[in-house]
Amino acid sequence: MIAKAGTHTLGFILGAILSFAPAHAAELVKVKLAEVIRSQFYMPMYVAIAKGYAKDEGLDIELITNNGGDRTGAMVLSGGADFGLAGPEVPIYIYNGESADKPIIFCALTATDGLFIASRQKYDKVDWSAINGKKIMGYRPGSTPELYLEYVLKQNKVDAATIKGITTNVAQTARDGAWISGVGDFGIFNEPNLTKLIQGGHAHYFASVGKEVGRADYTLFFAKKSWLEKHKDIAQKWTNAIARAQVFVQNASEREIAETVAPFFPGLAIDDGVTVVNRYRTAGVPIWATSTILDKAGLAKAQEIMVSGGVLPAGKEVPYEALVDTSYGEAATKTLAGSK
Repeated sequence: MIAKAGTHTLGFILGAILSFAPAHAAELVKVKLAEVIRSQFYMPMYVAIAKGYAKDEGLDIELITNNGGDRTGAMVLSGGADFGLAGPEVPIYIYNGESADKPIIFCALTATDGLFIASRQKYDKVDWSAINGKKIMGYRPGSTPELYLEYVLKQNKVDAATIKGITTNVAQTARDGAWISGVGDFGIFNEPNLTKLIQGGHAHYFASVGKEVGRADYTLFFAKKSWLEKHKDIAQKWTNAIARAQVFVQNASEREIAETVAPFFPGLAIDDGVTVVNRYRTAGVPIWATSTILDKAGLAKAQEIMVSGGVLPAGKEVPYEALVDTSYGEAATKTLAGSK
């Protein structure tokens, strides 16, 4: 999967805080990365590519958008991608499955759920009782968005019949159209989909799922153990790039971030991109992880939600140490600190 590409000369001066890339020109290594969906929720990843941080590390990243965590897991297992970006449920399912080549999480990206609940009717404040008896458009059964949605509804005492009746059979690519056509009174949406629906007059913002959940590591980079054993340097370089991108996302203006990732979202106006960034920043909790080291309590919370959702039997939780390799994040943190 990984192959040498042509030469690339680094011809720019890096900022003091963010610069810890090699100073010499190097051949780029092509790497296939499978992302679960295309969303600004994964902002630091797009920044790492668009700002040239990955290239500074000698990586030429090919993004493959799968529109499903199950597809991403399958692609990583089959070798169709070198590593993947998905929710923790994907490596957990694989770990508890029959594959002898266990998955390893090596880099964190998001700190909690980045989806938002939309409503057809405008509400001045969050009223969870308003959802009782209504139709909700959710996600695929067992997926991270669906698990977190159901967890939040249960925590806020939405009645069981309403939760049981959530629509879960709408394909990822058909969700916006289904909502516009009248499916659901409430629904969960990622960005930039929510902003597009609001701007089009089709939806109102209701609540942030992430704010309700708190810290629960939601999307992360993982690979097969056998791949990491052969390509530890590639995983480290990618983690370094993400660490730099995390700093950029924390410090840059909303407009600068929106302009940086705009090539990944053709057709979305920059002003709408600014709205998206602001929505994440004002969600009430940190949506993006500020460290590439996966949070131990955050993974425990994610598995608690899986158990609550009935997709992970109690007692089958995977120990943090068995699933996560923190060495990549620790090394990236030291390198970043040394560049300041």
